[in-house]
Amino acid sequence: MKLEGDYDAGYALFADLHRPRLGLRWRRAGRRKFDAGKWAQKTLREEVGKLAAEEAKGFGMQNPEAWEGSTLYIEPEPPGRDVWVGVSKSSGRVLEVIHHAHRRERILPDAILPTLEDLPADRAMPWAIFELSCVVPAGMKLLAQQLNAGDLSLMFGRGKSEFVVRQVAVAQLALQRLPIEKWLAQQQSMRRKHYRPVGEIREIALTSESGRELSGVARELRRRRRFGWNWRLPQAMTTYALHDETRDRLVMLQGTDEGILKELAASVGWAQS
Repeated sequence: MKLEGDYDAGYALFADLHRPRLGLRWRRAGRRKFDAGKWAQKTLREEVGKLAAEEAKGFGMQNPEAWEGSTLYIEPEPPGRDVWVGVSKSSGRVLEVIHHAHRRERILPDAILPTLEDLPADRAMPWAIFELSCVVPAGMKLLAQQLNAGDLSLMFGRGKSEFVVRQVAVAQLALQRLPIEKWLAQQQSMRRKHYRPVGEIREIALTSESGRELSGVARELRRRRRFGWNWRLPQAMTTYALHDETRDRLVMLQGTDEGILKELAASVGWAQS
């Protein structure tokens, strides 16, 4: 429903057709002398109130070596909010997980928290949003996202490098509407103000990390001469339009480094593999 921020600080909200169900908030701890226990109590007081926070208890995570200050509050008389707070040792981030409970249930401690993991910023980062999943190189930040039904895209960047991963479902219907070359042209047209297509459309075939075959077309973009003064704009980009037949998805990738594009393409769909 909502995704804001970056690796250092942000917020994600998940909902079903009726109401918000789960919130996740994170930020850097900041101070060197950081007391995880005091932070946990302060955060819970702000989230559920002083009396409720006093009822919160320490919670044993599945990997206790990875977390500090793990504390859980369960709403005794739903509807209300079940709240967990903790500090990740691997990233130095403080996390809050808020489950909007509408009946007496233990979804947060029994189903959600056992799956909670964190990764340091210097490692490749897996992303999975709805049915779009990929793994981006270390140090890349999420710059923008478009999360429409059947058409999902994520944009990542690092310095002057930028990459877009887009997925359209279902491919069988999408390719009946437009041939794959037209999908390639459509993706490139989003940057037509600053770039123009160069060279011929070429065929390309890749293999995903799980062994799926992805085939399609590729073409280069070149920065328009009148924008040569703009050093922030990369000089060139490459665009892929690929058909993932096994998953029945159309995958489009665009970026400044073709080697990284191939890595991204190979990782798309890891969450369903």
